[in-house]
Amino acid sequence: MYKGNILLVIDSLGIGGAEKVTLTLAKGFYQKGYKVDLIICDNIIGFEVPNYINLHILDFKKSFLDYFRYSRKLHKMVDDIKEQNGRSFDLILVHLQKATRLMKNYKHKNIYYYIHSNFTQSSLKDKTKIKQFFRKRKLQKIYNNLKIITVSEGIKEDLIKVIKIKPKSIQTIYNPIDFEEIKKFSLEKSPINEKDYIVHVGRFVKQKRHDILLKAFKLANLDTKLVLVGDGEEKENIKNLIKELNLEDKVILTGFLQNPYPVIKNAKLLVLSSEYEGFGIVLVEALVLNTCAISTNCPFGPNEILSNDLNKYLVEVNNIDKLSLLIKNVYKKRYIINYNNIKKFNLEYVGGKYEKIIN
Repeated sequence: MYKGNILLVIDSLGIGGAEKVTLTLAKGFYQKGYKVDLIICDNIIGFEVPNYINLHILDFKKSFLDYFRYSRKLHKMVDDIKEQNGRSFDLILVHLQKATRLMKNYKHKNIYYYIHSNFTQSSLKDKTKIKQFFRKRKLQKIYNNLKIITVSEGIKEDLIKVIKIKPKSIQTIYNPIDFEEIKKFSLEKSPINEKDYIVHVGRFVKQKRHDILLKAFKLANLDTKLVLVGDGEEKENIKNLIKELNLEDKVILTGFLQNPYPVIKNAKLLVLSSEYEGFGIVLVEALVLNTCAISTNCPFGPNEILSNDLNKYLVEVNNIDKLSLLIKNVYKKRYIINYNNIKKFNLEYVGGKYEKIIN
């Protein structure tokens, strides 16, 4: 049954967590009876776009007065889509910073701006105090007086207490995860033949702290393999460290996988070793597939996922000894996964939160 129209706006559909979440949201809205339009600012598409999504491309180009020019162009595009649909949008969700800058002056009673990242770590870390001051001012200028949705309570607190953003409203709605789709994809043939291994899934960037993971894995001295799923700018450094630690025969690099779920499902354990996160979606995905997960207690997200009886499977950031011990203990004796801990992340449940906003 047709319920109305939803518009999603995002920087691009490059390979990333925010982009994946946006497509999952689109699916949830479609399943609930909404027509979904999606505008991407940059012409970058790394995911397959389902045919139930009406995709529009702004094709942003860096140029003189670029944000002023493309903001007007984007607003006209939104109005044109609205006219073609024959009615206004029931909800507009804007993801990531470029899209926010371009959309922030668009007038609509039900427009919300989605924040996926931890600005203290992603924008202020390792900056001088004067640079931090100006960076905060820039973020305040972008996000002040907007209706904001954050993907974790930690990010919400960080925005208000550290970045000092003054939103029109702010609430947390967790990233939606399609449990049934994950289970279905996990049944496909795995790209690796190993039967006994530990897995890490994430981009090869400094934030993910593959160095800590590799050193902890070496120290654990288990008779198993470590599978690293992902790719990125730190790949050569990771390869060099594997060689330095004499782990060439014990570490498998798969590269980026469009479908990592068979690898996660068949693992004895998933480890997240990050210095910071916006949410840590791969932890939920592992638990959905009945794979035990452990993580650094980094800001923000993991302690909201591995909560209640699972918080004992969190370890402080940068502590190789404790991470090693936790890897060894959970690998040898897996824990019982209580699905009540993760049902709040299910697509159906999260979709209901957005319907409350619409209504």
